[in-house]
Amino acid sequence: MPSLVIHSGRVVTPHGVLDGGYVLVQGARIAQVGVGSAPPAEREIDASGMWVLPGFIDLHCHGGGGGSFQEADADAIRVALAAHLRGGTTAIVPTIAACGQEERHRCLRALRAAADGIAAGAVAAEAAPTVLGAYLEGPYFAAEERGAQPRGLTGPPDPADYEPTLEEFGHFVKVWALAPELPGALQFVRRLKGAGVIAALGHSSASEGHVEAAVGAGATLVNHVYCAQSTFHRVEGSEKRLGIAEMGLLLDGLTVEAIADGKHLTPNLLRLVLKCKRPSEVCLVTDAMPAAGMPPGPYGFLGETVWVTEEVAYRADRRRYAGSVLTMATAVGNLARQGVAMTAVAEMAALTPARLLGIDRRKGSLEVGKDADVVTMSEELEARGVLAGGATANG
Repeated sequence: MPSLVIHSGRVVTPHGVLDGGYVLVQGARIAQVGVGSAPPAEREIDASGMWVLPGFIDLHCHGGGGGSFQEADADAIRVALAAHLRGGTTAIVPTIAACGQEERHRCLRALRAAADGIAAGAVAAEAAPTVLGAYLEGPYFAAEERGAQPRGLTGPPDPADYEPTLEEFGHFVKVWALAPELPGALQFVRRLKGAGVIAALGHSSASEGHVEAAVGAGATLVNHVYCAQSTFHRVEGSEKRLGIAEMGLLLDGLTVEAIADGKHLTPNLLRLVLKCKRPSEVCLVTDAMPAAGMPPGPYGFLGETVWVTEEVAYRADRRRYAGSVLTMATAVGNLARQGVAMTAVAEMAALTPARLLGIDRRKGSLEVGKDADVVTMSEELEARGVLAGGATANG
């Protein structure tokens, strides 16, 4: 098996940072992690002055580089995967927005074919992120909290709509997001739990009672916290109730997704999230739309024109966001610049999503025996090199 050693860097492990550390890769697996003199290998990468991190796992991503996961097109999927691989994403859960059953199934078949193709060539010379499955974002949402989701496609869960999807794609769908206050929502959450699918709460006007009931039924994730969801509010005059966002921070049984672009979560909102939730309860996600990594300007997304800046995508009215233009490396850099310890950042970007998905025995951290998914980042917190399954993406 070909061998590679990355040495002289600041190696971030679950147990701390190894200054002057090394990671030895044999084939597609990590063979050694240590500090000091690196063992010999056929190839070496000098990571002096760099961070050496586990490959990032993006739980929630719609596309990038001009490619969309909504297109059900092999070339578009490859473009989007390549764009995020360059940004340090070595494993990904492509996301499909609200749509009808026929379009949903067409997208799922295309993504499953891409996943099968990558898995079949897992030790090939050309690197690619592992496609872990799909994230279905809707269509069972509250219309008033649709965000950038398509108009007219939201509504209560209907077994006639979701059962065929679960029957054909139950092992491939990893997350399904819904509004828990809708009729039939609790029945749907219980069905998802039984199928081994993560139920995420979002795009919703729910009050705390709805959230508690959904958690009792098996929901474990909050869809992009503080975005397109209810927060603290008053009902019937003076009664005060929490929304999904606060319940996500309050309840230990809920993991929250965080979009760390400085827009979807302002710096202080991000500080609040991290003050309330441990790194093991926060998944750093991009929620990137297809124009991530593209020049600023107008783009089509989910049937509407959206406006993309260097920081974020806006709906046509410029009043609401339409997804981020993040890569995971940029999100990691943003957190580190805010003073978050790199061990905590690495956990949120890799190990927490791996645990949530049940794949932490092989992904999510730099440990012996795990997949050789490694990202090197400069002192300026920019991605310099990426290994996916031992194959070099760049650097």
